[in-house]
Amino acid sequence: MTHRSKLEVWLVAAIFYVVVVLALWGDYWVGAPVLLILLILSFPHSYVLAPEGLRVRAGITRWVIPYRAITIVRQRGARVAIGVGSNEEVVLAPADPRAFRDDVAAHAPHLVPRGEQLIQGRAE
Repeated sequence: MTHRSKLEVWLVAAIFYVVVVLALWGDYWVGAPVLLILLILSFPHSYVLAPEGLRVRAGITRWVIPYRAITIVRQRGARVAIGVGSNEEVVLAPADPRAFRDDVAAHAPHLVPRGEQLIQGRAE
């Protein structure tokens, strides 16, 4: 299942800022490459729950988080924090965090619900 990312206001503001700088000062040699890099690295964001793991796509970057490596899934405001291994954490911004968490739970049977989060453990 594919989950889209919600629109990040700070990212839209950064792109808008570059467009305004280009329009007002006309420094195309600096502004145009920065705008291009922002667009390439930023859009689109999507999260795919594939058979082998959670595939995260952010612009031209892509990575896979195997389900067995996920230790915790918890909501952080409007975002979802995913613990990977013992020391790493990836923060994602799916449009519907609750549906995203429920889909991760369906694909990762080693995670059990505890309140609003999923933690590593056995179902009792």
